[in-house]
Amino acid sequence: MPAPDPFGIAPSLANPISVWVDTWPNGNVKHRKARAVRIVRKIASPLGWTCPACGDPVPFTRRADAIYCREACRKRAKRARASGEPI
Repeated sequence: MPAPDPFGIAPSLANPISVWVDTWPNGNVKHRKARAVRIVRKIASPLGWTCPACGDPVPFTRRADAIYCREACRKRAKRARASGEPI
């Protein structure tokens, strides 16, 4: 599956939090707007959109349902779950 367009959604961390969405007539506008809404909700949560393994912020180039900031953190968390260790 291809990654989301890295330049299609840009954050604005001013108060209130907002996200700029670039749309075009040939693309799926509803999907891009839904992704932007989901990203805003994650940023606005009390913990923000941060990686539970390392604590770094998740980049906007990741999918909107991403939990970890990179594959290394995801794999580290999986190994810790399999061995029964806390993350």
